[in-house]
Amino acid sequence: HWTHAGFDALVGRAAAALRAAGLRAGDRVALMCTPRPEYLLVLMAVSRAGGVYVGLHPRCTAVEVAQLLQRVHPRLLLCLRSFEGQDLPSRCVPYDTMVEPPPLLAFDDLDELLQRLESLPALPAQDPAVADSAALERCAAIVFTSGTTGRPKAAMLTHDGLLWAAAVQHLRLSPPAPRLSRLLCHLPINHVGCLMNLTLGALVGQGSVVFLPKFSAAATLRLLVDEGVNVWLQVPAMFHDCVGHPAFDPDALRQLHSICIGGGAPSAATLQRLRESGVPLFVEYGQTETSSSGAYSDPGADDEVLTHCIGRFDAHFEMRIVRPDDSLCAVAEVGEIQARGRLLFAGYFGDAAATREAFTADGWLHTGDLAEQRADGQVVLRGRLKEMIKSGGLNVYPREVEQVLESHPGVAQVVVLGLPDERLGEAVHAVLSLRDAPPDRAALDALCRSQLANYKVPKSFRAVDRFALLPNGKIDRVATRAMAPGLPRLE
Repeated sequence: HWTHAGFDALVGRAAAALRAAGLRAGDRVALMCTPRPEYLLVLMAVSRAGGVYVGLHPRCTAVEVAQLLQRVHPRLLLCLRSFEGQDLPSRCVPYDTMVEPPPLLAFDDLDELLQRLESLPALPAQDPAVADSAALERCAAIVFTSGTTGRPKAAMLTHDGLLWAAAVQHLRLSPPAPRLSRLLCHLPINHVGCLMNLTLGALVGQGSVVFLPKFSAAATLRLLVDEGVNVWLQVPAMFHDCVGHPAFDPDALRQLHSICIGGGAPSAATLQRLRESGVPLFVEYGQTETSSSGAYSDPGADDEVLTHCIGRFDAHFEMRIVRPDDSLCAVAEVGEIQARGRLLFAGYFGDAAATREAFTADGWLHTGDLAEQRADGQVVLRGRLKEMIKSGGLNVYPREVEQVLESHPGVAQVVVLGLPDERLGEAVHAVLSLRDAPPDRAALDALCRSQLANYKVPKSFRAVDRFALLPNGKIDRVATRAMAPGLPRLE
């Protein structure tokens, strides 16, 4: 355990060492590590020295490490020595294929990291001409987008955007003064949810961060109690595992001030178990390019809103739903969510073309997310623009079908996707993980037909034992699409 003042002194030592080694404003420093105090030290020290933090997931392969480093050209690479019994520095071997590879500094713990930084020789000089130098002046961190639809892009998140988003989360979810927030940080350090929601979201209000280097339901449930966590925020797959664990005890969670589900919609069964704690429940919505959360559900929102909506766009931010011509959508009309203002990232590092394509002429960000606003003001997410299914000339939004299937008690998780169809172009199919006493095809088909138009009803229901997950804990929809044709169909 560290106090704010004690840890601040450590950050000062590390920042001074980086400056003494020649780190300049805008220089990138990459870190391959788990969520732990060393991550916080590097994040804050690099920021204080004027540099830009770049997180790398410890499960990255050697090829991925090389590709990511070649994208951002860091002046220094820091690396935890081992992870899950594997030697991490060996994953960084291909990085020496770079024209100017950065020095590699490995460590076991916080003390060694500080010692190695303070004995760091002068960093190799680099070409000072950087195409993104203006954006880098505002940049706090580079986060690679999850890459579910292709090659990940290096999003430059700003100091202003991250702190603005963190301040709003603090107002939304943290307990009132004089009680301070305490959050559990267990998302990957290369994810905006770790940076903003679980780190800055606590510290911006003088709160505390509790680190869990590797997620497990048992460890999460234990730390919530032992460390007095009062704001519990994680992705749906994590909540799914926690409420299904034998150690889940709703009565032991009553010290929590809020529970917030981000990065996707919770299932009705998960919500029901969380409700047993009596703790206020929230959902939030955002993406990497908006510094994470830009919409929240209202306090006291019922289960219908929490399972079907992302809440409302926060009044501190500029967000809208528009048609393809950028005119505003009417109530209940599906369009793209766009965002503007200080919440936004500064662009994609080294990719001017992608940056231009991401924005409208008047500065609105294309999020690529499809949504509609109901008459009551709640926003319903309909899916990704690129995930929309065009079946027989009709638009099918996967999230609408997924919500219906998730209402069945025998369904744990579901992904709805389009597969090639000779007649329709694309046909709707569903991939499901099931609970005990799973439903058959007839039951699922009847459920869908009772609530959906016939062209939205899946042509098949395919079972999977467990969905593949992205490093950020979300379901990997690309991997699910790839394996869907070979999965067994429910009869």
